[in-house]
Amino acid sequence: MIAYTTCNGPSSMFTGLDGRFMRRDVATTSVNMTYSYPTYDILMVLGDSNTQFANDPAKNGFVAQLAEFYQRQMDVLNRGFRGYNTSSAREIIGSVLPKTSVAQDSTTADDISPLFKFAKKLKLTTRADEITKALWPYQKQNYPGISNILQLIIILFGTNDSRVEWSEAYNPIDQYAEDLQYFITLLQDPDSEHYSPDARIMIITPPVVGDRKIQELAKSRNTEPEWYNNRTQTYAAKAIEVAQAANVAYVDLHTGMEDVVAEYRKNISSTDVLDGYDNYLIDGIHLNVNGSAILFGLIHDTIAKNWPEMIPLKS
Repeated sequence: MIAYTTCNGPSSMFTGLDGRFMRRDVATTSVNMTYSYPTYDILMVLGDSNTQFANDPAKNGFVAQLAEFYQRQMDVLNRGFRGYNTSSAREIIGSVLPKTSVAQDSTTADDISPLFKFAKKLKLTTRADEITKALWPYQKQNYPGISNILQLIIILFGTNDSRVEWSEAYNPIDQYAEDLQYFITLLQDPDSEHYSPDARIMIITPPVVGDRKIQELAKSRNTEPEWYNNRTQTYAAKAIEVAQAANVAYVDLHTGMEDVVAEYRKNISSTDVLDGYDNYLIDGIHLNVNGSAILFGLIHDTIAKNWPEMIPLKS
């Protein structure tokens, strides 16, 4: 199957002889065009600013690392929304998740699929998308146009939800849990227009909070801190609870980072419980290069443990 993007309306740009885009008089020219973009299968990452910012290779962003890891295997989509909690994400989720009830033009997909052409050469009669599914894992480099199935969705919320009650982004912990379950149900319920039976689901707990940095930031703004690590820890535990009840995979990022921070304090013989967090966070809440490395490693290990067929063999 192929993802289709339709563009209808006036065309205001055209390509000049030198290859540059040039403006065209939109008042006199109106062109209706439909573009077809072959895609790989999809890995989607849904979350807040720690996801939005994770495309930055300069920060060793974990989404950028996933895109590199799955190059020519899957298209990695970053659906991170700065400042969002699970309830605000719930309001837009219908515009984020694929709508699987929409029929796809399988004939066109089969015609351009390299795998389908290979199957025809072998005189196989199975549809291209069925062959693709049967031959997963994509352990070798692949070509787009075979299918656009949502294979894995990673969900990372909780940092904003766990802010103090007077913050606009605060989300009660029971509502946070309900929202996470709602996302899972949208993907797993056959009656949902976002039903994705092939989608693997991974819940990630919010990372640690660096209380010292947050306190310094609040002081500089003449206000009170909005985040506390012990609050975020309770939301992390709730995320795990939801994942376990739904029988989906999860990454305990909070505990993983706490373990690394504790080891750092041990190595420098520090008894200050606020020490160490700045090694893994930019501003007390956002992952830096080291924090991103921890998260990517945990994601990799969770994929290898739960779905070893999804670890590609690099040529």
